[in-house]
Amino acid sequence: MRKKIVALFLTAMTTVAAITGCSKDAGQAGGSTSSADYAYNEDGEWTWPLKEKKELSIWIVWSNDYVENPNDLKAIQKMEELTNVHINWQVVDAASAQEQFGLMLASGEYPDIIRDCGTYYPGGTEKGVQDGVLVDLTDVAEKYMPNYTALRTSIPELEKDTVTDEGKIVGTRTITSYFGDIRGERVWAGMALRGDWLDELGLEVPRTIDDWDKVLTAFKENYPECEAPLMIGTNGYDYFSHFLSAYGVLGEFYKDGDTVKYGPLEDGYKQWLTLFHDWYERGLIDPNFMTNSADMASPADYIGTGKAGAGVQLWGLTSDVLKTQGYTTDEDFNLVATSSPVLKEGDTPEIGFNTSALVKEEVGISTSTKDLELACRYLDFWYSNESMLLNTLGIEGESYTVDADGTYHLTDAMQAMIDEGKVNTRAEAVYTYTLGTADFGLYNWGMFDPIYEGQDALKAYDEFDKDKFDLMLPPCMTMTDAENTEYVTLYTDIQTLARENTVKFITGEKSLDEYEEFVEQLRSYNIDRCIELQQAALDRYNAR
Repeated sequence: MRKKIVALFLTAMTTVAAITGCSKDAGQAGGSTSSADYAYNEDGEWTWPLKEKKELSIWIVWSNDYVENPNDLKAIQKMEELTNVHINWQVVDAASAQEQFGLMLASGEYPDIIRDCGTYYPGGTEKGVQDGVLVDLTDVAEKYMPNYTALRTSIPELEKDTVTDEGKIVGTRTITSYFGDIRGERVWAGMALRGDWLDELGLEVPRTIDDWDKVLTAFKENYPECEAPLMIGTNGYDYFSHFLSAYGVLGEFYKDGDTVKYGPLEDGYKQWLTLFHDWYERGLIDPNFMTNSADMASPADYIGTGKAGAGVQLWGLTSDVLKTQGYTTDEDFNLVATSSPVLKEGDTPEIGFNTSALVKEEVGISTSTKDLELACRYLDFWYSNESMLLNTLGIEGESYTVDADGTYHLTDAMQAMIDEGKVNTRAEAVYTYTLGTADFGLYNWGMFDPIYEGQDALKAYDEFDKDKFDLMLPPCMTMTDAENTEYVTLYTDIQTLARENTVKFITGEKSLDEYEEFVEQLRSYNIDRCIELQQAALDRYNAR
Protein backbone atom coordinates (compact mmCIF):
# COMPACT_ATOMS: atom_id res chain seq x y z
CA MET A 1 0.00 0.00 0.00
CA ARG A 2 1.44 3.29 -1.11
CA LYS A 3 0.53 5.42 1.91
CA LYS A 4 1.88 4.92 5.38
CA ILE A 5 -0.66 5.54 8.11
CA VAL A 6 0.04 8.86 9.78
CA ALA A 7 0.09 8.62 13.55
CA LEU A 8 -1.00 12.20 14.09
CA PHE A 9 -4.78 12.58 14.50
CA LEU A 10 -6.28 16.02 14.83
CA THR A 11 -8.63 16.80 17.70
CA ALA A 12 -9.96 19.88 15.99
CA MET A 13 -10.05 20.77 12.32
CA THR A 14 -12.04 23.36 10.46
CA THR A 15 -14.24 21.80 7.79
CA VAL A 16 -14.13 23.61 4.48
CA ALA A 17 -16.75 23.13 1.81
CA ALA A 18 -15.47 21.06 -1.08
CA ILE A 19 -15.33 22.50 -4.55
CA THR A 20 -17.73 20.73 -6.87
CA GLY A 21 -16.85 22.27 -10.21
CA CYS A 22 -15.17 25.10 -12.04
CA SER A 23 -15.83 27.14 -15.13
CA LYS A 24 -13.96 29.84 -17.04
CA ASP A 25 -15.66 32.59 -15.06
CA ALA A 26 -15.75 30.69 -11.79
CA GLY A 27 -12.27 29.20 -11.82
CA GLN A 28 -11.40 30.23 -8.30
CA ALA A 29 -11.74 28.49 -4.97
CA GLY A 30 -12.48 31.85 -3.43
CA GLY A 31 -12.76 35.44 -4.66
CA SER A 32 -12.52 36.27 -8.34
CA THR A 33 -9.91 37.44 -10.80
CA SER A 34 -10.55 39.14 -14.10
CA SER A 35 -9.05 37.46 -17.15
CA ALA A 36 -7.66 40.89 -18.02
CA ASP A 37 -5.08 40.30 -15.30
CA TYR A 38 -3.80 37.29 -17.16
CA ALA A 39 -1.76 36.97 -20.36
CA TYR A 40 -3.88 35.27 -23.00
CA ASN A 41 -2.68 35.46 -26.60
CA GLU A 42 -4.88 36.31 -29.58
CA ASP A 43 -6.00 32.67 -29.77
CA GLY A 44 -7.20 32.78 -26.18
CA GLU A 45 -4.29 30.65 -24.93
CA TRP A 46 -2.51 31.28 -21.65
CA THR A 47 0.99 32.73 -21.88
CA TRP A 48 3.69 33.72 -19.42
CA PRO A 49 4.60 36.12 -17.86
CA LEU A 50 1.47 37.62 -16.31
CA LYS A 51 0.67 41.24 -17.11
CA GLU A 52 0.67 42.12 -13.40
CA LYS A 53 2.55 40.60 -10.48
CA LYS A 54 0.57 37.95 -8.58
CA GLU A 55 1.35 36.06 -5.39
CA LEU A 56 0.84 32.47 -4.26
CA SER A 57 1.84 30.64 -1.10
CA ILE A 58 3.47 27.18 -0.99
CA TRP A 59 4.04 24.91 2.03
CA ILE A 60 7.28 22.99 1.57
CA VAL A 61 9.59 20.72 3.55
CA TRP A 62 13.04 22.00 2.63
CA SER A 63 16.46 22.70 4.00
CA ASN A 64 19.61 24.19 2.54
CA ASP A 65 22.79 24.89 4.46
CA TYR A 66 23.68 27.79 2.19
CA VAL A 67 20.39 29.49 1.30
CA GLU A 68 17.85 30.49 3.93
CA ASN A 69 14.76 30.89 1.74
CA PRO A 70 13.89 29.38 -1.67
CA ASN A 71 13.36 32.89 -3.04
CA ASP A 72 17.11 33.46 -2.57
CA LEU A 73 17.83 30.72 -5.11
CA LYS A 74 18.76 32.10 -8.52
CA ALA A 75 16.64 29.56 -10.37
CA ILE A 76 13.56 30.47 -8.32
CA GLN A 77 14.23 34.14 -9.01
CA LYS A 78 14.38 33.31 -12.71
CA MET A 79 11.08 31.45 -12.47
CA GLU A 80 9.49 34.51 -10.89
CA GLU A 81 10.82 36.59 -13.76
CA LEU A 82 9.39 34.15 -16.31
CA THR A 83 5.95 33.90 -14.68
CA ASN A 84 5.60 37.22 -12.80
CA VAL A 85 4.34 35.17 -9.85
CA HIS A 86 5.94 35.73 -6.46
CA ILE A 87 5.89 32.75 -4.08
CA ASN A 88 5.53 33.16 -0.35
CA TRP A 89 7.21 29.96 0.80
CA GLN A 90 6.08 28.41 4.08
CA VAL A 91 9.23 26.45 4.85
CA VAL A 92 9.42 23.71 7.49
CA ASP A 93 12.24 21.29 8.25
CA ALA A 94 11.87 17.53 7.94
CA ALA A 95 12.19 16.89 11.68
CA SER A 96 9.15 19.01 12.57
CA ALA A 97 7.20 18.64 9.31
CA GLN A 98 4.52 16.29 10.62
CA GLU A 99 3.88 18.43 13.68
CA GLN A 100 3.83 21.65 11.65
CA PHE A 101 1.47 20.11 9.11
CA GLY A 102 -0.93 19.14 11.88
CA LEU A 103 -0.85 22.63 13.34
CA MET A 104 -1.48 24.11 9.91
CA LEU A 105 -4.52 21.88 9.39
CA ALA A 106 -5.88 22.60 12.85
CA SER A 107 -5.63 26.34 12.23
CA GLY A 108 -7.90 26.11 9.19
CA GLU A 109 -5.57 28.51 7.35
CA TYR A 110 -3.98 26.83 4.37
CA PRO A 111 -1.52 28.01 1.73
CA ASP A 112 -2.47 27.89 -1.93
CA ILE A 113 -0.26 24.88 -2.70
CA ILE A 114 0.82 22.11 -0.33
CA ARG A 115 3.85 20.08 -1.35
CA ASP A 116 4.02 16.37 -0.45
CA CYS A 117 0.56 16.44 1.07
CA GLY A 118 0.19 12.71 0.40
CA THR A 119 2.85 12.00 3.01
CA TYR A 120 1.68 14.37 5.72
CA TYR A 121 -2.11 14.54 5.39
CA PRO A 122 -3.74 11.95 7.71
CA GLY A 123 -5.20 9.40 5.29
CA GLY A 124 -3.45 10.83 2.24
CA THR A 125 -4.32 13.36 -0.44
CA GLU A 126 -7.61 11.68 -1.34
CA LYS A 127 -8.76 12.07 2.27
CA GLY A 128 -7.76 15.73 2.08
CA VAL A 129 -10.15 16.18 -0.85
CA GLN A 130 -12.91 14.32 1.00
CA ASP A 131 -12.39 16.59 4.02
CA GLY A 132 -12.72 19.69 1.87
CA VAL A 133 -9.18 20.85 2.54
CA LEU A 134 -7.81 20.07 -0.93
CA VAL A 135 -9.30 20.74 -4.36
CA ASP A 136 -10.52 17.87 -6.53
CA LEU A 137 -8.52 18.57 -9.70
CA THR A 138 -10.32 16.03 -11.88
CA ASP A 139 -12.33 18.59 -13.83
CA VAL A 140 -9.73 21.34 -13.89
CA ALA A 141 -6.44 19.57 -14.66
CA GLU A 142 -7.11 19.18 -18.35
CA LYS A 143 -8.44 22.73 -18.55
CA TYR A 144 -5.75 24.59 -16.62
CA MET A 145 -2.79 22.16 -16.62
CA PRO A 146 -1.87 21.27 -20.21
CA ASN A 147 1.75 20.31 -19.46
CA TYR A 148 0.80 17.95 -16.66
CA THR A 149 -2.08 16.46 -18.62
CA ALA A 150 0.11 15.74 -21.63
CA LEU A 151 2.77 14.08 -19.48
CA ARG A 152 0.49 11.97 -17.31
CA THR A 153 -1.43 10.61 -20.29
CA SER A 154 1.68 9.83 -22.32
CA ILE A 155 2.23 6.39 -20.72
CA PRO A 156 -0.58 4.03 -19.57
CA GLU A 157 1.26 3.10 -16.36
CA LEU A 158 1.80 6.77 -15.56
CA GLU A 159 -1.85 7.53 -16.15
CA LYS A 160 -2.82 4.83 -13.64
CA ASP A 161 -0.34 6.14 -11.06
CA THR A 162 -1.79 9.67 -11.21
CA VAL A 163 -5.44 8.87 -10.47
CA THR A 164 -7.37 7.23 -7.65
CA ASP A 165 -9.28 3.97 -8.00
CA GLU A 166 -12.31 6.09 -8.95
CA GLY A 167 -10.33 7.87 -11.67
CA LYS A 168 -10.01 11.16 -9.77
CA ILE A 169 -7.04 13.51 -9.82
CA VAL A 170 -6.66 14.62 -6.21
CA GLY A 171 -3.19 16.12 -6.59
CA THR A 172 -0.35 16.38 -9.06
CA ARG A 173 2.47 13.85 -8.99
CA THR A 174 6.12 14.60 -9.45
CA ILE A 175 6.94 12.86 -12.75
CA THR A 176 10.40 11.42 -13.32
CA SER A 177 12.35 12.08 -16.50
CA TYR A 178 15.79 12.04 -18.00
CA PHE A 179 16.11 15.59 -19.31
CA GLY A 180 12.41 15.57 -20.19
CA ASP A 181 12.25 12.03 -21.54
CA ILE A 182 9.68 10.31 -19.31
CA ARG A 183 11.22 7.18 -17.86
CA GLY A 184 11.76 5.66 -14.47
CA GLU A 185 14.62 6.87 -12.35
CA ARG A 186 17.61 4.63 -11.91
CA VAL A 187 17.64 2.69 -8.66
CA TRP A 188 19.48 4.93 -6.22
CA ALA A 189 20.92 2.36 -3.80
CA GLY A 190 22.17 -1.19 -3.89
CA MET A 191 24.87 -3.63 -2.88
CA ALA A 192 28.43 -2.34 -2.71
CA LEU A 193 31.62 -3.84 -1.36
CA ARG A 194 35.31 -3.15 -0.94
CA GLY A 195 36.64 -3.16 -4.47
CA ASP A 196 40.23 -2.77 -3.28
CA TRP A 197 39.88 -5.95 -1.22
CA LEU A 198 38.55 -7.81 -4.24
CA ASP A 199 41.58 -6.68 -6.24
CA GLU A 200 44.00 -7.73 -3.49
CA LEU A 201 42.38 -11.17 -3.27
CA GLY A 202 42.06 -11.64 -7.02
CA LEU A 203 38.28 -12.01 -6.80
CA GLU A 204 35.55 -10.92 -9.19
CA VAL A 205 32.57 -8.75 -8.27
CA PRO A 206 29.97 -11.21 -6.88
CA ARG A 207 26.73 -11.80 -8.77
CA THR A 208 25.32 -15.07 -7.45
CA ILE A 209 24.74 -16.30 -3.90
CA ASP A 210 27.65 -18.72 -4.32
CA ASP A 211 29.87 -15.84 -5.45
CA TRP A 212 28.91 -13.90 -2.35
CA ASP A 213 29.66 -16.88 -0.11
CA LYS A 214 33.16 -17.09 -1.59
CA VAL A 215 33.82 -13.34 -1.29
CA LEU A 216 32.50 -12.94 2.27
CA THR A 217 34.49 -15.96 3.41
CA ALA A 218 37.64 -14.45 1.91
CA PHE A 219 36.97 -11.13 3.62
CA LYS A 220 36.53 -12.92 6.94
CA GLU A 221 39.74 -14.96 6.56
CA ASN A 222 42.02 -12.23 5.22
CA TYR A 223 41.01 -9.05 7.05
CA PRO A 224 41.02 -9.57 10.85
CA GLU A 225 39.65 -6.06 11.47
CA CYS A 226 36.55 -6.94 9.45
CA GLU A 227 33.93 -7.59 12.13
CA ALA A 228 31.06 -7.65 9.64
CA PRO A 229 31.90 -9.02 6.19
CA LEU A 230 28.27 -8.31 5.27
CA MET A 231 26.07 -5.68 6.90
CA ILE A 232 22.33 -6.34 6.76
CA GLY A 233 19.15 -4.61 7.92
CA THR A 234 17.91 -4.66 11.49
CA ASN A 235 15.11 -7.06 10.50
CA GLY A 236 17.50 -9.40 8.72
CA TYR A 237 16.86 -7.96 5.28
CA ASP A 238 17.55 -4.44 4.09
CA TYR A 239 15.14 -1.85 2.70
CA PHE A 240 15.48 -3.33 -0.80
CA SER A 241 15.25 -7.05 0.10
CA HIS A 242 18.65 -7.86 -1.39
CA PHE A 243 19.56 -11.57 -1.04
CA LEU A 244 15.99 -12.36 -0.01
CA SER A 245 14.74 -11.46 -3.50
CA ALA A 246 17.10 -14.05 -5.01
CA TYR A 247 14.63 -16.64 -3.73
CA GLY A 248 11.69 -15.03 -5.51
CA VAL A 249 10.12 -13.36 -2.46
CA LEU A 250 10.22 -10.06 -0.61
CA GLY A 251 10.22 -9.36 3.11
CA GLU A 252 6.52 -8.60 3.34
CA PHE A 253 3.83 -8.43 0.65
CA TYR A 254 4.77 -8.88 -2.99
CA LYS A 255 3.14 -10.02 -6.21
CA ASP A 256 3.55 -13.16 -8.25
CA GLY A 257 2.03 -12.02 -11.53
CA ASP A 258 -1.25 -10.49 -10.40
CA THR A 259 -1.45 -12.53 -7.19
CA VAL A 260 -0.51 -11.02 -3.83
CA LYS A 261 1.66 -13.16 -1.58
CA TYR A 262 3.30 -12.70 1.82
CA GLY A 263 7.01 -13.50 2.00
CA PRO A 264 7.24 -15.35 5.34
CA LEU A 265 4.54 -17.81 4.22
CA GLU A 266 6.57 -18.91 1.21
CA ASP A 267 9.28 -21.54 0.92
CA GLY A 268 11.68 -19.01 -0.59
CA TYR A 269 11.67 -17.07 2.68
CA LYS A 270 12.68 -20.18 4.61
CA GLN A 271 15.45 -20.91 2.09
CA TRP A 272 16.81 -17.39 2.56
CA LEU A 273 16.65 -17.76 6.36
CA THR A 274 18.57 -21.03 6.08
CA LEU A 275 21.31 -19.24 4.13
CA PHE A 276 21.53 -16.29 6.51
CA HIS A 277 21.53 -18.52 9.59
CA ASP A 278 24.48 -20.40 8.09
CA TRP A 279 26.29 -17.17 7.28
CA TYR A 280 25.60 -15.82 10.76
CA GLU A 281 27.02 -18.98 12.36
CA ARG A 282 30.14 -18.67 10.18
CA GLY A 283 30.69 -15.01 11.09
CA LEU A 284 29.94 -13.69 7.60
CA ILE A 285 27.10 -11.43 8.78
CA ASP A 286 27.37 -8.50 11.16
CA PRO A 287 26.93 -10.07 14.62
CA ASN A 288 25.23 -6.87 15.81
CA PHE A 289 22.88 -6.43 12.83
CA MET A 290 19.89 -6.08 15.18
CA THR A 291 21.21 -2.73 16.44
CA ASN A 292 23.45 -1.51 13.61
CA SER A 293 21.25 0.50 11.31
CA ALA A 294 22.21 -0.71 7.83
CA ASP A 295 18.75 -0.92 6.30
CA MET A 296 19.27 1.76 3.64
CA ALA A 297 22.99 2.54 3.82
CA SER A 298 25.91 0.88 5.56
CA PRO A 299 27.22 3.02 8.45
CA ALA A 300 30.26 5.01 7.39
CA ASP A 301 32.13 4.18 10.58
CA TYR A 302 31.94 0.50 9.60
CA ILE A 303 32.27 0.41 5.81
CA GLY A 304 34.75 3.30 5.76
CA THR A 305 37.08 1.93 8.43
CA GLY A 306 37.44 -1.70 7.40
CA LYS A 307 35.12 -3.03 10.09
CA ALA A 308 32.73 -4.08 7.31
CA GLY A 309 33.31 -5.36 3.82
CA ALA A 310 29.94 -5.06 2.09
CA GLY A 311 26.41 -3.80 2.46
CA VAL A 312 23.77 -1.53 1.01
CA GLN A 313 25.07 1.84 -0.14
CA LEU A 314 23.61 4.94 -1.75
CA TRP A 315 25.04 5.24 -5.24
CA GLY A 316 26.54 8.69 -4.64
CA LEU A 317 28.53 7.40 -1.65
CA THR A 318 30.41 4.89 -3.78
CA SER A 319 32.61 7.75 -4.95
CA ASP A 320 35.34 9.25 -2.73
CA VAL A 321 32.91 10.62 -0.15
CA LEU A 322 34.13 8.45 2.72
CA LYS A 323 37.68 9.56 2.00
CA THR A 324 36.80 13.24 1.93
CA GLN A 325 34.80 12.84 5.14
CA GLY A 326 37.87 11.39 6.87
CA TYR A 327 36.64 7.85 7.54
CA THR A 328 39.68 6.39 5.81
CA THR A 329 43.15 7.55 4.83
CA ASP A 330 43.74 4.45 2.70
CA GLU A 331 44.42 5.76 -0.81
CA ASP A 332 43.45 2.40 -2.31
CA PHE A 333 40.04 2.38 -0.60
CA ASN A 334 37.17 2.11 -3.05
CA LEU A 335 33.66 0.72 -3.16
CA VAL A 336 32.43 -1.20 -6.16
CA ALA A 337 28.73 -1.64 -6.87
CA THR A 338 26.96 -4.79 -8.00
CA SER A 339 23.43 -5.76 -8.89
CA SER A 340 21.15 -7.63 -6.51
CA PRO A 341 22.27 -11.23 -5.85
CA VAL A 342 20.72 -14.08 -7.84
CA LEU A 343 20.74 -17.84 -7.36
CA LYS A 344 22.34 -18.60 -10.69
CA GLU A 345 24.07 -16.60 -13.38
CA GLY A 346 21.57 -15.19 -15.84
CA ASP A 347 18.68 -14.79 -13.37
CA THR A 348 17.03 -11.38 -13.25
CA PRO A 349 18.14 -9.39 -10.18
CA GLU A 350 15.06 -8.28 -8.24
CA ILE A 351 14.44 -5.78 -5.48
CA GLY A 352 11.40 -4.28 -3.85
CA PHE A 353 10.73 -1.10 -1.93
CA ASN A 354 7.97 1.46 -1.64
CA THR A 355 8.55 3.61 -4.68
CA SER A 356 7.25 4.04 -8.18
CA ALA A 357 9.54 4.21 -11.17
CA LEU A 358 7.54 7.02 -12.76
CA VAL A 359 6.06 9.19 -10.02
CA LYS A 360 7.13 10.63 -6.71
CA GLU A 361 5.38 12.85 -4.20
CA GLU A 362 1.92 14.37 -4.53
CA VAL A 363 1.17 18.10 -4.43
CA GLY A 364 -2.25 19.46 -3.55
CA ILE A 365 -4.02 22.78 -4.06
CA SER A 366 -5.99 23.93 -1.04
CA THR A 367 -9.59 25.07 -1.11
CA SER A 368 -8.41 28.28 0.54
CA THR A 369 -6.81 29.53 -2.67
CA LYS A 370 -8.41 32.70 -3.95
CA ASP A 371 -7.37 31.97 -7.52
CA LEU A 372 -7.62 28.34 -8.51
CA GLU A 373 -6.73 28.93 -12.13
CA LEU A 374 -3.53 30.78 -11.23
CA ALA A 375 -2.55 28.06 -8.73
CA CYS A 376 -3.13 25.38 -11.37
CA ARG A 377 -1.33 27.30 -14.11
CA TYR A 378 1.68 28.03 -11.91
CA LEU A 379 1.94 24.45 -10.72
CA ASP A 380 1.65 23.34 -14.35
CA PHE A 381 4.62 25.55 -15.25
CA TRP A 382 6.76 23.22 -13.13
CA TYR A 383 5.98 20.47 -15.66
CA SER A 384 7.67 22.32 -18.53
CA ASN A 385 11.17 21.50 -19.77
CA GLU A 386 12.21 25.09 -19.07
CA SER A 387 11.25 24.77 -15.43
CA MET A 388 12.78 21.29 -15.20
CA LEU A 389 16.23 22.58 -16.16
CA LEU A 390 15.97 25.60 -13.89
CA ASN A 391 14.92 23.46 -10.97
CA THR A 392 17.58 20.79 -11.36
CA LEU A 393 20.66 22.44 -12.85
CA GLY A 394 20.06 26.15 -12.51
CA ILE A 395 20.79 28.75 -15.16
CA GLU A 396 22.50 27.92 -18.43
CA GLY A 397 25.85 29.67 -18.74
CA GLU A 398 26.08 30.26 -14.99
CA SER A 399 25.73 26.86 -13.34
CA TYR A 400 25.72 24.58 -16.38
CA THR A 401 26.45 24.41 -20.09
CA VAL A 402 25.18 22.07 -22.79
CA ASP A 403 27.12 20.80 -25.81
CA ALA A 404 25.74 20.67 -29.32
CA ASP A 405 25.16 16.92 -28.85
CA GLY A 406 23.02 17.54 -25.76
CA THR A 407 25.62 16.62 -23.13
CA TYR A 408 25.38 18.71 -19.96
CA HIS A 409 28.29 19.92 -17.84
CA LEU A 410 28.64 22.04 -14.72
CA THR A 411 30.51 25.28 -15.21
CA ASP A 412 33.93 26.05 -13.79
CA ALA A 413 32.17 28.43 -11.41
CA MET A 414 30.58 25.46 -9.65
CA GLN A 415 33.97 23.83 -9.08
CA ALA A 416 35.37 27.17 -7.97
CA MET A 417 32.82 27.30 -5.17
CA ILE A 418 34.28 24.06 -3.82
CA ASP A 419 37.88 25.19 -4.30
CA GLU A 420 37.12 28.42 -2.43
CA GLY A 421 35.52 26.52 0.46
CA LYS A 422 32.05 27.96 -0.10
CA VAL A 423 30.49 24.50 -0.46
CA ASN A 424 31.69 20.92 0.03
CA THR A 425 30.42 19.15 -3.09
CA ARG A 426 29.33 19.78 -6.66
CA ALA A 427 25.76 18.90 -5.68
CA GLU A 428 25.80 21.55 -2.96
CA ALA A 429 27.08 24.08 -5.48
CA VAL A 430 24.09 23.33 -7.72
CA TYR A 431 21.74 23.61 -4.75
CA THR A 432 22.72 27.23 -4.30
CA TYR A 433 20.79 27.73 -7.53
CA THR A 434 17.97 25.20 -7.34
CA LEU A 435 15.60 23.37 -5.04
CA GLY A 436 17.61 20.29 -5.99
CA THR A 437 16.02 16.91 -5.46
CA ALA A 438 13.56 18.45 -2.98
CA ASP A 439 11.26 19.53 -5.76
CA PHE A 440 7.97 18.94 -7.50
CA GLY A 441 6.86 19.04 -11.10
CA LEU A 442 8.92 17.44 -13.86
CA TYR A 443 11.86 15.80 -12.11
CA ASN A 444 15.14 15.38 -13.97
CA TRP A 445 17.29 12.61 -12.55
CA GLY A 446 19.68 13.27 -15.42
CA MET A 447 20.94 16.18 -13.31
CA PHE A 448 23.32 13.74 -11.62
CA ASP A 449 25.23 13.06 -14.84
CA PRO A 450 26.94 16.47 -14.87
CA ILE A 451 27.12 16.64 -11.06
CA TYR A 452 29.03 13.34 -10.86
CA GLU A 453 30.73 13.62 -14.24
CA GLY A 454 33.92 11.54 -14.34
CA GLN A 455 33.26 9.89 -10.96
CA ASP A 456 32.81 6.18 -10.20
CA ALA A 457 29.47 6.91 -8.58
CA LEU A 458 27.86 7.00 -12.03
CA LYS A 459 29.06 3.43 -12.58
CA ALA A 460 27.16 2.44 -9.43
CA TYR A 461 24.08 4.27 -10.65
CA ASP A 462 24.18 2.19 -13.85
CA GLU A 463 24.93 -1.03 -11.96
CA PHE A 464 22.01 -0.63 -9.56
CA ASP A 465 19.75 0.06 -12.52
CA LYS A 466 20.01 -3.62 -13.47
CA ASP A 467 17.72 -4.44 -10.54
CA LYS A 468 14.07 -4.91 -11.49
CA PHE A 469 10.76 -4.39 -9.68
CA ASP A 470 8.69 -7.33 -10.96
CA LEU A 471 7.98 -8.61 -7.43
CA MET A 472 7.00 -5.25 -6.01
CA LEU A 473 3.37 -4.24 -5.46
CA PRO A 474 2.43 -0.98 -7.22
CA PRO A 475 3.16 1.76 -4.66
CA CYS A 476 0.27 3.85 -5.98
CA MET A 477 -2.40 1.26 -5.23
CA THR A 478 -4.63 2.19 -2.29
CA MET A 479 -7.07 0.67 0.17
CA THR A 480 -10.42 2.11 1.09
CA ASP A 481 -10.74 3.73 4.52
CA ALA A 482 -12.60 0.69 5.86
CA GLU A 483 -10.03 -1.71 4.43
CA ASN A 484 -7.18 0.36 5.75
CA THR A 485 -8.60 0.46 9.26
CA GLU A 486 -9.05 -3.31 9.32
CA TYR A 487 -5.64 -3.90 7.76
CA VAL A 488 -3.75 -1.76 10.27
CA THR A 489 -5.54 -3.40 13.17
CA LEU A 490 -4.49 -6.84 11.97
CA TYR A 491 -1.09 -6.25 10.45
CA THR A 492 0.58 -4.32 13.26
CA ASP A 493 0.87 -7.46 15.40
CA ILE A 494 1.65 -9.67 12.38
CA GLN A 495 4.54 -7.47 11.34
CA THR A 496 5.99 -7.51 14.85
CA LEU A 497 5.66 -11.29 15.02
CA ALA A 498 7.34 -11.78 11.64
CA ARG A 499 10.23 -9.45 12.33
CA GLU A 500 10.97 -10.85 15.78
CA ASN A 501 10.95 -14.44 14.54
CA THR A 502 13.06 -13.61 11.49
CA VAL A 503 15.84 -12.30 13.72
CA LYS A 504 15.56 -15.35 15.99
CA PHE A 505 15.79 -17.76 13.05
CA ILE A 506 18.92 -16.03 11.75
CA THR A 507 20.71 -15.93 15.10
CA GLY A 508 19.67 -19.48 16.03
CA GLU A 509 17.69 -18.39 19.06
CA LYS A 510 14.89 -20.25 17.34
CA SER A 511 15.42 -23.42 15.31
CA LEU A 512 14.29 -23.52 11.69
CA ASP A 513 12.64 -26.82 12.61
CA GLU A 514 9.97 -24.59 14.20
CA TYR A 515 9.27 -22.73 10.96
CA GLU A 516 5.94 -24.41 10.22
CA GLU A 517 4.73 -23.50 13.70
CA PHE A 518 5.66 -19.90 12.92
CA VAL A 519 3.63 -20.03 9.69
CA GLU A 520 0.62 -21.39 11.54
CA GLN A 521 0.97 -18.60 14.09
CA LEU A 522 0.90 -16.05 11.27
CA ARG A 523 -2.30 -17.60 9.99
CA SER A 524 -3.83 -17.49 13.46
CA TYR A 525 -3.11 -13.74 13.43
CA ASN A 526 -5.23 -13.46 10.24
CA ILE A 527 -2.44 -12.93 7.73
CA ASP A 528 -4.72 -14.42 5.06
CA ARG A 529 -7.22 -11.59 5.58
CA CYS A 530 -4.40 -9.06 5.15
CA ILE A 531 -3.48 -10.74 1.88
CA GLU A 532 -7.13 -10.46 0.77
CA LEU A 533 -7.15 -6.74 1.50
CA GLN A 534 -3.91 -6.22 -0.41
CA GLN A 535 -5.30 -8.29 -3.29
CA ALA A 536 -8.45 -6.15 -3.46
CA ALA A 537 -6.30 -3.00 -3.66
CA LEU A 538 -4.16 -4.53 -6.41
CA ASP A 539 -7.21 -5.62 -8.39
CA ARG A 540 -8.67 -2.11 -8.28
CA TYR A 541 -5.34 -0.60 -9.32
CA ASN A 542 -5.09 -2.98 -12.27
CA ALA A 543 -8.63 -2.03 -13.29
CA ARG A 544 -7.93 1.74 -13.38
